Amino acid sequence: MKHALRSVLGMIIFATALLSSGCEKENVAIDSASQSTPGSTKVLEAADLVGYDGKKLRKSVDGIKNANEKHNQELEKTVGSGPDQ
Repeated sequence: MKHALRSVLGMIIFATALLSSGCEKENVAIDSASQSTPGSTKVLEAADLVGYDGKKLRKSVDGIKNANEKHNQELEKTVGSGPDQ
């Protein structure tokens, strides 16, 4: 019962966020530099409100983002040093 309540609450929060993001009246330019910083995952700490460990979740996502950035940099180096066609 407790798990079902958390699932329903999570779905309600997700649906609300999805609907509210579609109701924006003006187009806002997304700054890619601000998205790549670890500070942009601070909102994940709010997951404590629905029973998740927000700090652990944030650290996990930050680690994934950092690994992805390193991987992308390695790919750019590989592509940049490859033979020209």
